[in-house]
Amino acid sequence: MRRLAVRVTAALALVSAVAVAPQAASASGAAPPFSWSACTEPLLIGFDCATYEVPLDHDKPRGATTTIALSRRPAGDPANKIGTIFVNPGGPGGAGRNMVRAAARIASPEVLARFDLVGFDPRGIGGSDPIQCFGTDAEAEALYARMTGVPITREQIASTLAANREYTAACEDNIGPLLTHMSTLNVAKDLDLLRQGAGDDRLTYIGYSYGTLIGATYANLFPKRVRAVILDGNVDPDQRTDHRLANKFERAGGFEIALAGYLAECDEAGAACALSGDARGKFDRLRDRLREGPVEIPGLGTITLDALTGFTGQTLYNMASFPDAAQQIQEVYDLVFGDPAGLRTAGVRLPSAPPARGWLSDDAYSYTSNDASFAVNCADAPLPRNPALYPGFAAAFEKAHPTFGRAEAFSEVGCATWPKITEAYDGPWNRRTAATILVVNPTYDPATRLDFAVRMTRQLGNARLLTLDGFGHTSNYSACISGWYTRYLIDGDLPPEGTRCAQDRVPFPAV
Repeated sequence: MRRLAVRVTAALALVSAVAVAPQAASASGAAPPFSWSACTEPLLIGFDCATYEVPLDHDKPRGATTTIALSRRPAGDPANKIGTIFVNPGGPGGAGRNMVRAAARIASPEVLARFDLVGFDPRGIGGSDPIQCFGTDAEAEALYARMTGVPITREQIASTLAANREYTAACEDNIGPLLTHMSTLNVAKDLDLLRQGAGDDRLTYIGYSYGTLIGATYANLFPKRVRAVILDGNVDPDQRTDHRLANKFERAGGFEIALAGYLAECDEAGAACALSGDARGKFDRLRDRLREGPVEIPGLGTITLDALTGFTGQTLYNMASFPDAAQQIQEVYDLVFGDPAGLRTAGVRLPSAPPARGWLSDDAYSYTSNDASFAVNCADAPLPRNPALYPGFAAAFEKAHPTFGRAEAFSEVGCATWPKITEAYDGPWNRRTAATILVVNPTYDPATRLDFAVRMTRQLGNARLLTLDGFGHTSNYSACISGWYTRYLIDGDLPPEGTRCAQDRVPFPAV
């Protein structure tokens, strides 16, 4: 989930409930198999769907349960099926059922022939008893309107802090029993029951971004049950769960590294990049001007620091967006520092993404992803409990990381007043797994910097790092990476130590 914008949302469903089910899977006994049937949701027509009951509290396996929603793309060659690949898109807060629709981007035809691909919505998300801090979108949006993603002025800071306090109070009042059981520890335990429900002796799993923390947690809870685990776009598990403030600081630094690479590639590309010709200088000048306050463009509206920060962060996630983004930033630069009247009819603005509904897009309440992100992160990671400290953190972050530091410092200020949760996993991370884990990371990944993947590899008891020399969040545009995915998932083959892959497209194709 992109953490730079305040209004980050994803998929969820209509009903939130916790029930008691006598057939619930539990760690204390044999887990029942999945019961698949044809999906009826429009976006999942043609796939199989199921729901699965797991304990609300894994320490009370015979108590209340919560429901996990799943979807399946069956193996293309069932006679030679190896098992099931579970996939998670990250977040936290990302719903995973619709990942079956992206199967061709996840795995090769050879892999899809030999494995069922199963996407699941983690507890509290999407179709899995979704948590909900507000009754309607309108209630949530009224509160979000009082928050600023990059608060600068005293008024912006005060309003953002106050709104976050009200937000966490609403979550505490409305989420219900799931509130204290949303940690990654529980998701990993759920995943082991899902493995059993699929009938697999050991787990095969691909986790992206935050999904790498799920995979690392699983590997250390159930090391003997690992068959093949790919962690792509990695967190630093120790830092994220034990030193979250330092982790936020370094995360901001990861975005800065990716931005520097983007701007350098732009200048190297020359005419293929509209922002070339001191791209770094132009970007910094625009950012520093917007930090002084919004710019009103006649006929076009207001351009803000929030818009530039959010737009730039989103751009760095996907290399395919690089050329168009450079064109838009150059046009905004010209508007701010040139003659607005001369470009008034161009309709230029920094587009902001509509509320993201994650992998499924037909839900009535749009903010469960944001709610779940806080519910998981605030449970997993200790952050200072005094909101008054965060403006100071933001100033220090911004001094080191001038584009993204302030946004990152404020992005989880809601955890300062979130209910205290003690149910979490923070290590050890070095238990030796039955199979070697494959850790994959781009060099210019903005949200999960390469340093995190190096540390993930070192912290795990049995892991191998595969580096992608390139851009974007998680690996992409690389037949080399896809080839190692295939060999590892089918045969357990690992790349030699130090292996590096290249991307098959350039950031700024020649025009």
